[in-house]
Amino acid sequence: LYTQSSYEIQQNLLESSNSTVLIDYSRYGTPGLQLISTKNDLAAALETYLKSPIVEYAEPDYLLSIDAIPNDPDFSLLWGMYNTGQSGGTPGTDIDAPEAWDLATGSSSVVIAVIDSGVDYNHEDLASNMWVNTGEIPNNGIDDDGNGYIDDYLGWDFYNNDNDPMDDHSHGTHCAGTIAGIGNNSIGVTGVNWQAKIMPLKFIGSGGSGPTSAAILSILYANQMGAHVISNSWGGGGYSQALKDAIDASPAVVVCAAGNDAADNDIDPHYPSSYDSSNIIAVASINRYNDLSSFSNYGLTSVDLGAPGSSIYSTIPGNGYDTYSGTSMATPHVSGVAGLVKAYHPG
Repeated sequence: LYTQSSYEIQQNLLESSNSTVLIDYSRYGTPGLQLISTKNDLAAALETYLKSPIVEYAEPDYLLSIDAIPNDPDFSLLWGMYNTGQSGGTPGTDIDAPEAWDLATGSSSVVIAVIDSGVDYNHEDLASNMWVNTGEIPNNGIDDDGNGYIDDYLGWDFYNNDNDPMDDHSHGTHCAGTIAGIGNNSIGVTGVNWQAKIMPLKFIGSGGSGPTSAAILSILYANQMGAHVISNSWGGGGYSQALKDAIDASPAVVVCAAGNDAADNDIDPHYPSSYDSSNIIAVASINRYNDLSSFSNYGLTSVDLGAPGSSIYSTIPGNGYDTYSGTSMATPHVSGVAGLVKAYHPG
């Protein structure tokens, strides 16, 4: 009875898979390990090798890369992205951004609406990541796309009812920087998304407040114009069925701040984060030590998760940068992650 040797089986394997041996690692201290190059389909070649009785395992020669740390000069200040213990924090208390960036850094096809005090769309670390309404010809006095808003090329200001959503407070610009400050551009900071499209929708005035009716219009506009994520770093007032209806009508992920009253939202609801809408993610704030921030609301059933919100460094109007705290700062981290997931897996 003729029995093939391992050598003969190997030669048959090489021939049947149209492969050659590039490196035999036996000489380097790992007996039996070989690097094989195949001209066939990789999956088919792997299947052929895995069926062989002389093969213990077969796997691709995976392409590896350095951890994706951006070159933005103030990245080290962003403990919420990557906490190495800077300023006495607890290493690892962060959103693991570099690990995520090894998979995806964002996409210009993802639209994230920032419903807030507006956004400085001219900021050096935001400008190229700003959404524009390509169906509108700017400043021609015509509602070109027929959406009910004239010259809404850059978004809309629902507080002043005009087409200029420029930030005259700073809050919205700070949130936008965490969501999608331009990454790896050697300027300032980076957002969770190195690239994405920020849709600025202003309903909060320079004094830091705005009417619910304008917030509703902002959400409906984001729905109409195809936002994938809607970031809401605001709240207060009573239960509004109209606001809930606008959120329920949204196909987007709607991320909402849990509030800054150090209160239990299960007992004293905070809206809009406490609506039971299926598309809402309610966000509490943690600090750099992995503790609930002293100001943050919480709730076993009404708050979904915590994110970095204490001492968060980000963009402010006029090409500036500053440190703010609040569940308002935690929310953009989650909105940014939602956008990053959409970029990585568009379905």
